[in-house]
Amino acid sequence: MPNEKIITLEKELEELRSLPSGSELVSVLNRLAYASFHSDPQTAETYVLEAKDIAEKQELLSDLAKSCSILGSIKHHFGNYIEAKSYARKSMDIYEEIGDKSGMASVQSVMARVCWSQGMTDKALEHYHESLRGKQECGAGKAELALCYLNLGACYSGLLRFELALSSYEYALEILEKSDDLKKLAYVYNNLGSLCGKKEELDKALEYFKKALGIRENLGDKNGIASTLSNLGSLQEDLGDNRSALDFFSRSLKLFEEIGNRRLLAYTSGCIGGVYTKLGLLDEAEDAICRGLSISRELNLKDWEILCLEKITDLYEAKGDLEKALMYSRKLKTCLEEYLNAKSMEKIAGLQVRFETEQKEKETEIYRLKNVELSAMNDELRDALAHVKRLQGMLPICASCKKVRDDDGYWQQIESYISDHSDAKISHGICPECMIKLYGRELFPE
Repeated sequence: MPNEKIITLEKELEELRSLPSGSELVSVLNRLAYASFHSDPQTAETYVLEAKDIAEKQELLSDLAKSCSILGSIKHHFGNYIEAKSYARKSMDIYEEIGDKSGMASVQSVMARVCWSQGMTDKALEHYHESLRGKQECGAGKAELALCYLNLGACYSGLLRFELALSSYEYALEILEKSDDLKKLAYVYNNLGSLCGKKEELDKALEYFKKALGIRENLGDKNGIASTLSNLGSLQEDLGDNRSALDFFSRSLKLFEEIGNRRLLAYTSGCIGGVYTKLGLLDEAEDAICRGLSISRELNLKDWEILCLEKITDLYEAKGDLEKALMYSRKLKTCLEEYLNAKSMEKIAGLQVRFETEQKEKETEIYRLKNVELSAMNDELRDALAHVKRLQGMLPICASCKKVRDDDGYWQQIESYISDHSDAKISHGICPECMIKLYGRELFPE
């Protein structure tokens, strides 16, 4: 059932459709797409595509950037990562063009989620840091910043930087436990459970997962429930309880199928196949792993492809089919090399971009300082010229009394004329020749 917000927006949309389309209609379509995204992503896509078309035709740049950002999230949800990145980049370009820092911070999170889903955790971390920085500059509220730290914690955990992950989660938890945002609180509990699992603190992990599952079941958050069930499946497998693990994974798989989350469908299928192998249900294992492998390759999910290749190698070894086990082992080796090479190339490309950016920034700063210095010199020169009064042209001087005639025809003492037309200060003295004429001697004889 649609929630009240969606119902209200749909009514507003119907009223606006009778009017000439414009920014208000695009805004409502975008808000409807965002509100219905988790419950009905296909309908959300219909709304946002209409919004994008109108915004493009009428050159509504801010609305267009928002539409592209939402489309990036929707394409990511459906596992179309190339399209998701394309829309996110277009949104970022527009936000940069119009100078919208808040919008840029939001779409940085979209790009981070896509990178995370593709196994590019270090790139995801960079985008999440950019998002956090932008939100802080725009004065975002504590709840919004808590989500940023939650995402940063997930990246640090994925990179096995557990202390940074824990501090990020604890910061988010402190804020969210005092708020009424139960959905984000469930995320923190779920991610803390995963972190404790990686640190082999299994009892703590189980406690956090149960807290997350309870909240998500009360909220009816199918995607969240499926994720936590999958995590509980992995935890039970680590504890050696394969029957319980299979139950949790199977419930998770069913929900991922219902909501069409193909990325996690690939992961969970591989995990189920691994548990089937441990239980000796080898035919069922083969079906599940092959399904996960097929989806992983279709979506270019190298991390999940590696997982499925590991599981299928173990499966054929358990079957005693060493030829196939060796074949998949070689495919696993090739896939790992490709994955690591791609990561290395991406890192090199990232370092190259950073180097070039820093060089440009240095050149820009040098140019700026030179301009500042030149501007200061020009100011000094203007100040100097402002104080200079020059005597120019021909001066009419009386041959007898030596008075000077000014531009108005008046005669004045040469001392007064010089004082008025320059910054020179006049003082009187007697030259040696006049001294002899007047007094018969030099004033300062040697």
